[in-house]
Amino acid sequence: MKIFVLLALLVAAAHADVYLHSPRGSNNRLDEANRDRNNGNRLFDSQNNNRGGYNVGGIYYYEGTNVHFEWTNQHSCNDENNDCELIIQYNCDSLMRDGATTTTIPENPVQCRNFDCQTDLKYGMHENFDYYQNCKYRSRNMGLFIADRNLNGKTARFTRQNNGGTRRGYECPEERDYYPYWGPTQWKDVVIMTSKVTRCPYYQENSQNVKSRFACQVPDPYFQYKKRCGTRGKGYIIPITESECKKVSWNYERDATNPTCAKSITSYDPTHPVTGENSSLILWGQWVEHPSHNIKAPDCQEAPWSRDNHLGNGIGGFPNTYNWTVPKLNHEFCVFRMRYNISTAEFDGWSKTNWTVMNAVNP
Repeated sequence: MKIFVLLALLVAAAHADVYLHSPRGSNNRLDEANRDRNNGNRLFDSQNNNRGGYNVGGIYYYEGTNVHFEWTNQHSCNDENNDCELIIQYNCDSLMRDGATTTTIPENPVQCRNFDCQTDLKYGMHENFDYYQNCKYRSRNMGLFIADRNLNGKTARFTRQNNGGTRRGYECPEERDYYPYWGPTQWKDVVIMTSKVTRCPYYQENSQNVKSRFACQVPDPYFQYKKRCGTRGKGYIIPITESECKKVSWNYERDATNPTCAKSITSYDPTHPVTGENSSLILWGQWVEHPSHNIKAPDCQEAPWSRDNHLGNGIGGFPNTYNWTVPKLNHEFCVFRMRYNISTAEFDGWSKTNWTVMNAVNP
């Protein structure tokens, strides 16, 4: 029977104020000797206060045994005052780790051993470097409700919750904030606990556990060129629609128009292909299917009740809990996260009319 090791057990809350007590949620702590955590941006955006969480410690589970989840959330759930989802997910990788420092894993490989931050065990890591790079340069979903926030960029690292684009580990802010996410994700779903169980079929059918995702794969020379000279960190390189993706092209022209970047980039209409000497040197964006995780659909059930402004127990004074049987994972190093998505009851976040009206006020 294979051992399943949970190296880092944590909370990654999309809307703050949820604390995972069993297994121990880190809240970005490592081995701090003081009450406050050292770095709230170490691995993920918990949006919790600095004194929450537990210092990390490896916990071993066997396949087929139960993991007992216990948590407290502050702003209620399954209550008349809000709509709520509590989502438990996991992610496994051979390089996943707590790390040995509270410093955030660098983005610049020059700062890492052997010029490879993914293999530098000094730093904690959940998502990998390529996952974050794709997020950093991928278009954000322009149709999302952003309230009165002024987002400082057009990529998926800028959201209503993260309008400044702050980096936390290699986490993708847009993927963290929205569920189910429309693009590929490394995270697998355990359970969705919702105040509206009528949504369960939708959540289960659209989980990447069972449903593939499509995304744009741009030519690498195009990506490297635009990354170096085209965006200044504010625009996007990777589109999120099929039509825009298929308009992306890279042409190795003999007379470079930008000596600093060495190569020039030109967009062409696919219905009028370029002919002549350089026609075979044009690379196009590809709309690629990313397969599902090929595991069973997540559990979905009514969320346990909790009251407003109370980081405590639920009905009858008992903790709110969920039990999960560990499946066959074929991985040794994994991490949990718990997401707490809420909106006030007077605003129907599922209404397309509301999206249109509110985004028209602040597009």
